[in-house]
Amino acid sequence: MTLEARGRRVWLILLVLGVLVFLVFAAGTTYSLLAPGYVFEDGELLGEAGILTGSAALVAFASHRLRVAERRILAADKDFGAWLPGEVATTGSDGVDLAGETRRLRRIARHAAALTLVWVALFAGGLTVATLVDTAAEDLLATGVRTAGVVTAVHNPAKGAPTMQVEYESPGRHWSAEIHRDSGRAYGVGDAVTAVYDPADPAHVRTTEEMNENQVLVGSGVVPMLVGLGGLPFTIVAAAGWRRRVRAVAATGWRLARVTVVPDTRGGRRSRLADVHVAYPDGSAIVLRCVLSTHSPGALENEANRRAWIGGWGRQMVVLFPYGPRKPGPLLVPVHATRQRVSRSPR
Repeated sequence: MTLEARGRRVWLILLVLGVLVFLVFAAGTTYSLLAPGYVFEDGELLGEAGILTGSAALVAFASHRLRVAERRILAADKDFGAWLPGEVATTGSDGVDLAGETRRLRRIARHAAALTLVWVALFAGGLTVATLVDTAAEDLLATGVRTAGVVTAVHNPAKGAPTMQVEYESPGRHWSAEIHRDSGRAYGVGDAVTAVYDPADPAHVRTTEEMNENQVLVGSGVVPMLVGLGGLPFTIVAAAGWRRRVRAVAATGWRLARVTVVPDTRGGRRSRLADVHVAYPDGSAIVLRCVLSTHSPGALENEANRRAWIGGWGRQMVVLFPYGPRKPGPLLVPVHATRQRVSRSPR
């Protein structure tokens, strides 16, 4: 890997980290601003604003440096001879429209970018649900009726949230409710607590210490937040990778080749990250490595010396198969070069 390529990878990592830091602190600040009973400590809001500004600046600067690095690498490899032979294929056999496939590559890049927004929306939706649940608990504390209660049982299950059984009274009726504990306070049977219930629905209750949030609603907020936050780095990397491949293929065009997909069986298990052995018509060859993607060669690894077209250069290359393993029509597979092109087939 060249020095420029290493620098680009560093900037990509910083870009992803910047996005994650911005989202995490944006979520925390938004929650703090919307939570009715939350009080900022001295300098806390200013500090969070500084982190948000700094992370946003890092994202902008890393994006700029990535574009600069790509232009430098492109200028250094403008003849692409290390990766592709000279003759550019303008038309393809097997009914493949090479110009149309280049346009389809752009659509794939746009879809990958849109998928990033879906993960952001998933994170934002989970945050919204979690905020509403907390707000409802705070509203009950502010507007509910307070009455004396007593702990009649304490449950500390190996799995799931700890709870306690609390008995309390509303006018004309005795109630017993299970309350989820999340304050960290230790309780024992017979402890006195202050129950706070909704006068329109006395079964809707909490204590002054325990919010007793609906665990189903909490899960419906927390799970999407974690899933969105966990999946977002991968979609950012994927979207950036497809965007680079679009630019690379637009610059190089396509080269006809014969390819053999060789499955990776290291570790005793078959991996989706197969190698693609490429033989060009001029006798040169190159080994390409599949990138983790939904666009994988799949069952194509059962056939040798298939006709295909290669586009791009270095770590942003694409193999275009005339048809895919599971459906008719051409298949675009993202790959990167494991070594430069050689004059004979590598072993």
